[in-house]
Amino acid sequence: MGGMLTLGPLGFGAPLALLGLLALPVLWLLLRATPPAPREVIFAPLRLLQRVARTPETPDSAPWWLIIFRLLIAALAILALAQPVWRPDTGSQTEAPLLVVVDNGWTSAQGWPRLSGEARSRIEAAGADGRQVALVFTAPYPGDADEIRFGPSNAAVSRLQAAEPRAWRPDRGGAAQRLEAALAAEGAPSRFETVWLSDGLAGASEGDRELARLAAGRGRLVVALPGRDETALAISEVRAAADGFQADVIRAGGNGARSGELVALGADGQALARAALELPAGERTATAGARLPLDLRNRIRSVRIEGANSAGAVRLLDDAWRRPRIGLIEPSGGEDRQPLLSDLHYARQALAPHAELVRGELENVLAEEPSGLVMVDAARTEDPALEAFIEQGGLLIRFAGPRLAARGDDLLPVRLREGGRLFGGAMAWDTAQAIGRFPDDSPFAGLSVSEEATVSSQVLAEPGPDLDQRVWARLEDGTPLVTAERRGEGWIVLFHVTAGPDWSSLPLSGLYPAMLRRVIALAEGAGPGAAGEGNWQLERALDGFGRLQTRAPSQPRAIPAEEFDAARAAPDTPPGVWRLGAASAALNAVARGERFDALARDLPGATYETREGLREFRLAGPLLALAGLLFALDVLIALALSGRLPSVGRGAAAALALAFVLPLAPEALAQEEDADLAEAEAMDRALEVRFGYVETGDPETDSLSERGLLAVSRELTFRTAIEPGDPRGVDVETDPLIFYPLLYWPVTEATSRLSEEAAARVNNYLLAGGMILFDTRDGQAFGQGAANPALERLVESIDIPTLRRAPSDHVLGRAFYLLESYPGRYAGVDIWVEASEDGTARDGVSSVIIGSADWAGAWARAEGGMPMAPVEGGDRQREMAYRFGINLAMYALTGNYKADQVHVPAILERLGGSRQRTRQQIEGQPRP
Repeated sequence: MGGMLTLGPLGFGAPLALLGLLALPVLWLLLRATPPAPREVIFAPLRLLQRVARTPETPDSAPWWLIIFRLLIAALAILALAQPVWRPDTGSQTEAPLLVVVDNGWTSAQGWPRLSGEARSRIEAAGADGRQVALVFTAPYPGDADEIRFGPSNAAVSRLQAAEPRAWRPDRGGAAQRLEAALAAEGAPSRFETVWLSDGLAGASEGDRELARLAAGRGRLVVALPGRDETALAISEVRAAADGFQADVIRAGGNGARSGELVALGADGQALARAALELPAGERTATAGARLPLDLRNRIRSVRIEGANSAGAVRLLDDAWRRPRIGLIEPSGGEDRQPLLSDLHYARQALAPHAELVRGELENVLAEEPSGLVMVDAARTEDPALEAFIEQGGLLIRFAGPRLAARGDDLLPVRLREGGRLFGGAMAWDTAQAIGRFPDDSPFAGLSVSEEATVSSQVLAEPGPDLDQRVWARLEDGTPLVTAERRGEGWIVLFHVTAGPDWSSLPLSGLYPAMLRRVIALAEGAGPGAAGEGNWQLERALDGFGRLQTRAPSQPRAIPAEEFDAARAAPDTPPGVWRLGAASAALNAVARGERFDALARDLPGATYETREGLREFRLAGPLLALAGLLFALDVLIALALSGRLPSVGRGAAAALALAFVLPLAPEALAQEEDADLAEAEAMDRALEVRFGYVETGDPETDSLSERGLLAVSRELTFRTAIEPGDPRGVDVETDPLIFYPLLYWPVTEATSRLSEEAAARVNNYLLAGGMILFDTRDGQAFGQGAANPALERLVESIDIPTLRRAPSDHVLGRAFYLLESYPGRYAGVDIWVEASEDGTARDGVSSVIIGSADWAGAWARAEGGMPMAPVEGGDRQREMAYRFGINLAMYALTGNYKADQVHVPAILERLGGSRQRTRQQIEGQPRP
C-alpha cells in the first residue's frame, strides 16, 4: 500500500488508473454517434429510384439517458481498476509479516462478531498483499494447539473461524511467554507488525506490559480498543434483601451512560423477576434490585444482564443462595432468662444471615409454613403437629440440655442414656474435649475444626448397631456430637449440647453458624452430605457467551473442598455449577467484589485506535460486478432500440419507464397502498374474532398485554370451539373499537383522563355491546374506601354503571370452568361487575369488569413458550388464571346463554309450581 492515494475514508491502491476518467468526455462524443436503425422499403419501380438523387445520410444521435448510462459503466470499470479501499490502513507502510493478537476472554464476548470480523479483515488484507500472518489468542484452553507460527493467511482465517470467547479473563503474560518462545525458534521473522485487538480491560499489569514490550520491539504495535457499547458489563455480586434481591453491576471506565435490565431466572429458565439497570455517565458501578416473595426468591438460579451475552454478565446462584424459612419455637410462657443468655438467642444469631426466621409458639410458627424448625431444650413439646411436620418433609433441629438429659422422647435420631456427662469442673476427672475431624460422608465435610470449640457437657447416645450411620460429628474420643435420622420425608438433627454456651464453647466460635448453615440446606430437600473424597467436580460449565453447557470442552481438574472458596475462573477451573455429593456450589466468572480497570494508555511502543466495524473494505470486486451487470443491461437496451428484439424492447421500455416514474410518484402510490391496507385490515377485523388491548405507551406493559391475550387466544383454540385471531393493540383516541368483543385495559400510574373524543368513543363501544376488563395490575383491593387514583382518573369521563363485588355464583365462574376465584399473578383479589345486569346492551352480561390481579402478566408467554412474569402460586395458579381467561372469553361471546343455564333450577322450580296450581284448579281443589 506504499503508493496508495487517500481521499478521506476512501483510498486507491492504483491511483494512476483514475486518469482514465479524463477520457469520459471523449466517450460522450463517440457514444452520441449511433448508426440509424435498418429499414426495409418495398417499392416496385426500382428503376425510377435509381434516377432519384440520393439523400445524404447523417448519423442518428443516441438518447441522452443511454449515453449517461454507458458513461456510468465506464466510470465504474475505471474506479475498479484503481483498487479502491474503504477506510484503508494508511499507517501500515510495510511488507513485513503481520501478528494478530486477539483477546478472546469473556470480556470480548459482547462485541465478538465485530472483533472477529475485524480480525478476519486485517488477516485477509495482509494475505492480499502477500504478507505472512500469525494469530495468537490470549485465553486458550489447556492443551490447545496455540502454536505461534507465521504462514499463509488462510490458515489463520481457519483458526479464527473456529474460535469462540472463553469463560475466563485473558492471560496476556502467558501469551507473551508463548510469543517469546516462538520468536526464539529457527526461521522466526526478525521484524513484523502487530495488531492487538483488545477487550479494553487491564489484566495483570506485568503481563500487559510484557506483551506490548515484546511486540513493539519487533515493529509497529497497534492496540485496537472496543467501542463504548462493546465494553464489558459484569455482575460482581447478588445479595438477598429482606424483600427480594440486589445485584452489583460493574464496568471499566465511566464514559457514557448505559442502561439495561436484570433478569432473575429459575431452574427451568422462567423469568421470575426483572429490574431496571442504569449506569450514569462517569459511574463505574451500579446497584439494581427487585422485590420478590421468599418462595420465588429461593427459586432463582441465575441473574443475567439482558442482552449482554457474556459469562461475566451471568451470576450463578447455588445452595448458599436459597434462604429457607426457619421457625424458632419459643418455650411455653416465654424465656425465663436474660435474652442475651438464652439458648434461643445464640441459635437466632447463627441462623439469621442464612435464613428467614419466624419466632413464636409452635402453632403460630407452623402457620407461616416454615421449611425447618429449631427446638432448644426449654422449648420441648410433644405436640402431634410437630411429628406430622417432619413426616411431610420438614426439618427439626434439636439441642440437648438438662431436660432432655433427664428424659428423652420419640423425636430423637438416637436413643439417649439417662443423665449427663461432665468434662472438667470440681467433680470431673477429665479435661474438656475438642471436636474431632468431620468424616467425608458428613454434611460438615470440608469445614475446619476450631481449636477453641470444646465441649464440657453433653447427652450420650446409647450404643447400637446403626449408631455409626447416624453420626455426623464426633468428639476427639469418638463420642457422638451431632446425630441425624431420616423420618418419613423429613429429617431430625440433634446437637448433643445446648444451643448456648452452657455446655460448650461451640456457640461462641465461627464453626457454629457454618455447621447450622450446612444443616438448614436439608430444608430445601438436599441429601444428607457430600460423598467422595472431598473434591468438588464440575457438573455444568459456563461458556464465554454465558450459556450453561452439560460438558466442558476440556478436562477440568477437581477442586479440594478446602480450596473452593479461594478458587477463581481459569482454564482448568472454568466457571459453572460444581457438585460435591448432594451439595452444589457456583463458581462465577467474576469474583465477589472484583473491579475492572481500563487498559493502560502508556504501554511501551503502542499506538491506540478505537474499533468501529471492519476497518478495511476493498471495493474493486463489488464495482466490477456492478459494472458487468449494467453492461449486460446495456446490451439488452441496445438490441431493443435497434429493433432486433421487439418483445425485449417493449419489456425494457416498460422497465425503464417504471424506473423513472416510480421516483416521481411515491406519495400517490403510498396513499393508494395505505387505502388498500386499511380496507383489507377493516375486512379482516370484521370477519375474524379477535381480542384487543389498549396501548398504554409503556413497551413492557403493552408487550405483556399482547403476549397475554395471544396465549389466552391459543388456549381457547386448544380447549374450545372458538378460534380467535391474534390480538391487536388499539389507541382509544383514534382506532375503531367496534371490531373487538373484549378489550383488556391495563391501568398504569401514568394513565390520564381521556379526551372528550376518546370518552365518547369508549361510551359508544360499551353501548353497542362491547366489554372492557380494567386491570390495575397491583393486586390491591379497592372499593369501600380504598381507591386507585389512576383508575379514578380514567373512568371519571366514562359512563360506568353501578358496580358490585362479583358474587360467588356469578356466571363468570361457570361460563366454561367452575371457578371459585379469579386469580392472575395475584390471588385472593375481588372483581367488580355491574350491579344490575337486567336490560343492558349485552343481554344481561356486564359490560365493565374491574380487577387488580394482573391477568395479562399471568397469561403472557415468550416465543419459546416460557412464562414472562412470575405468579405467586406457581404453575397451579397460572393454570387457574388461564381458566378465568377462557371463562371471560365465553362470557363476552355467549351473552346470557350461560346465565340462563345458571338459573335453570329456579326456572324449573317456578315451572313446577305453575303446573301444580293448574292441576289444582282443574280438580276443583282450593288454591293454597
